[in-house]
Amino acid sequence: MELTARDKRWIAAVGMVGIGIAACYAAWGDESDYPLPYKRRDASVLGRIALEDPSTRNTAVAADDRTITMDVAWNGCDYRPDLMVREANDQVTLLLKRRDASGPDIGCEDGGIAQLKVVLHQPLGTRALTDTVTGKPVPHTHA
Repeated sequence: MELTARDKRWIAAVGMVGIGIAACYAAWGDESDYPLPYKRRDASVLGRIALEDPSTRNTAVAADDRTITMDVAWNGCDYRPDLMVREANDQVTLLLKRRDASGPDIGCEDGGIAQLKVVLHQPLGTRALTDTVTGKPVPHTHA
């Protein structure tokens, strides 16, 4: 079966689109599945707790005393943040890794609310749960 000139043009066009997409991903790196380039910034956990009242119902330590879940909000020029944890002998600190995709000619959509989760290496126990950016305690409940 011989390819017609039209078939060859279609194959070339599809190939060029594929090369263009691959070049975009190569330029932006493989750190994210988000299709826009972004700037990493640290954000306060307390500043992003989803409800207006940062009450204890937003952050919970599970019955295993190691799993921490938190409802977090973000705006439309952000991608869903990552919840990071650092453990020390006397405290556990939480930090949001924010990915800001704002810039010229980029339209921002509505943000969102997500439940983020981290698992500690050791049980929380009597260690303080604090915000890395502000140093303030993070209100939480135990399940």
